[in-house]
Amino acid sequence: LDVSRLNAGGGGAFARATVSDDHFALLVTKDAAAPDLRRGIRFFNLGNTFANKDYPMAGDNWMSCQSCHLDGFNFTNKYLQQAHAMAPADNALTGHENMMHMVSGDFLSEYIRMVQLTQGGFGADDRDGARPVDPTRPPAEVKTMMEQLHRYVIAPYNLPTLASWLRLQGEQVPHPQEWLNSASCQACHSDIFKQWSNSNHRLMGQSNPYYTAVLQLAEKSEGKEFGQWCQSCHMPQAVLSGVKELPTESHMLEKDGASLIKAYAEGQPVVEEGTSCLLCHRITRVEDAGGNASFTVNLDQRQSYLFEASDNAFARWIGERMINAKPDAHIASYQKDFYKDAVYCKACHDEFAPGTGANIVNTWEEWSKSHYATSSDPAEQRSCISCHMNANPGNGGAPVPGQATLNGTQKANVFTHDFTGAQMHLAGMRDPHLAEMSVALLKSAATISASMAPGELVVRVTNSGAGHAFPTGVSDFRQFWLAVKVWDATGQLVYQSGQPDAAGELAEDTRLFQKVFGDKDGKPVGLHFWRYAKLLKDTRIPADSYRDEQFALPAGLTGAVRVEVRLQFRTYPQWITAAARSVEPALTDPPVVTLHALDQSMTAMPAAPSVSMSPDSGAVAQ
Repeated sequence: LDVSRLNAGGGGAFARATVSDDHFALLVTKDAAAPDLRRGIRFFNLGNTFANKDYPMAGDNWMSCQSCHLDGFNFTNKYLQQAHAMAPADNALTGHENMMHMVSGDFLSEYIRMVQLTQGGFGADDRDGARPVDPTRPPAEVKTMMEQLHRYVIAPYNLPTLASWLRLQGEQVPHPQEWLNSASCQACHSDIFKQWSNSNHRLMGQSNPYYTAVLQLAEKSEGKEFGQWCQSCHMPQAVLSGVKELPTESHMLEKDGASLIKAYAEGQPVVEEGTSCLLCHRITRVEDAGGNASFTVNLDQRQSYLFEASDNAFARWIGERMINAKPDAHIASYQKDFYKDAVYCKACHDEFAPGTGANIVNTWEEWSKSHYATSSDPAEQRSCISCHMNANPGNGGAPVPGQATLNGTQKANVFTHDFTGAQMHLAGMRDPHLAEMSVALLKSAATISASMAPGELVVRVTNSGAGHAFPTGVSDFRQFWLAVKVWDATGQLVYQSGQPDAAGELAEDTRLFQKVFGDKDGKPVGLHFWRYAKLLKDTRIPADSYRDEQFALPAGLTGAVRVEVRLQFRTYPQWITAAARSVEPALTDPPVVTLHALDQSMTAMPAAPSVSMSPDSGAVAQ
């Protein structure tokens, strides 16, 4: 807001600019930003300020937060991740390293570490006489500086939750009454409401025991504030409403939205878990920052109807009739063109660790490299909703005609709201048909074939139908694997792999298609997946590709054999289900589902002789 006069310090390579006149010209008489916020903005943009000579934020006087985070936190974040040049197996961290509590748990010490390790500030670079700062016991001046910086970081246009990109347009925290109960949409959109009400998109907060178990672990490990990273996609209404104590009543087995219908009939406001009708259909902007709930919700600038939020049933009935009187206004309020764009789904279905920037889920990027995204032929193009909001999953994303509203016009294609995906178990407990839809979609994603090579059986798994990697999403936990059995000519079982034990666990040598995350020391992180620093293994199959798995057969096995190959699937391994059951005892074990099976007679081939090199005799067969 002011113009400062600087002294360039000469023309040498190591010249340092200094401030000769802090307020050379005053452009605005009254600053619109509060003093603490203004100082936070300066710390972010300038790094090394004239007012804090003893504790400069940049040891070499040039690098600030804005040097990487251009103009705050926005879509440029994804470019920082894309610019990461190291292989994930060596270093998956695209942002700050050595986070003690992933920023959210203790932002003061985390900010100081960031400044020291990234910018050389706070005494890390002491060539200019800067005093060293202990991140755990900062002096009062540094503490004040970081609190002011924090004011800017959590500004409504930056990271108000700190752990995610979720934002609310407007100054006021919404009252629960402002979140229209999704049951209010049922009168006109009865089929869509029923689909959504049983889906995982609706019941993915406290009613999802897998999520709840991980949320509790995350808050225990990193601090309660860190939970908002999870909640911003799984329970965004609660986050935007400022709910501190999350609801605990589970609706895991509830059918057809019964509790919402009851609350609506009684005129009781509900802060819904998951993504409600109003939440999704009042997203007015997607930041495309790389995921982590990078969207903005607007509850104010929409066409509202008289009595729509009334607690009187007859008054609400009148309000519903008014929607039919002005349907165009209703459509304009709740339907945006970008809802059909894959970036809309990317806002939550891509995921990275706060602070460290490690890319945990890259579903959108996987899709963007597939022929479904790159083909110039419109008939070949498919996006997320082509397959995952399809009434006939597994049909390759072909349109399915139908009606979106009761007694509405027949449309060439209607996007259903079952949100069919790999989590078949929870949705199937409410509606078995949803599990059947998931299996149909999964079966269309891949094919298997088998062949013999010298001394081994080769099984090829082809990603023939998924528009992303097989599998994607939480592929560090999903279980897709090959179960193999081989019998010799006498009918004796001579080889097997991938058979669960009595406890339902798989052996370590099972051929799984998955990612395995490790920490900075290369140790598997397990459920602490946000601590991912190195990719230990990735056996997933990219879109439009295949993977061959070789199974070494017993020595001397030749001639006719019978081979059985199964491509198996389970939503989660047994040990994770056990952790989730500690939260929700009613949770049953997810079934093992056979997606594809081969039973065929083959001819085993003798192993090829191994070859070693001798300096005297050349190649020697052993």
